Amino acid sequence: MSGTVQDELHEALALTIEMCAAAGDGNWTLVAELDKKRQLHLQRMQSESLGMQQHEALAALQTQNNALLERAREVHAVVEEQLSQHQYKHRALRSYVTSSF
Repeated sequence: MSGTVQDELHEALALTIEMCAAAGDGNWTLVAELDKKRQLHLQRMQSESLGMQQHEALAALQTQNNALLERAREVHAVVEEQLSQHQYKHRALRSYVTSSF
């Protein structure tokens, strides 16, 4: 059964790498789609015991996942800043329009 676990881990790692590439391109819809597929692979191997090779593959998956999470945090911060600026500009415009009349 370890071959199956190894295959599931490798597929999950490949999907995680694809997710990182999609996140780098700003394609968050694809990231979400790939994550659904990845979760299926991870669930299939959940109850299996892992050998040394599987632990190494899982460590690589975790490294890629951390990179993906960091990219998501960066994008979240940018979007949050843009939203803040938009709200500030909207308030300023509203004040200008109100004071003009």
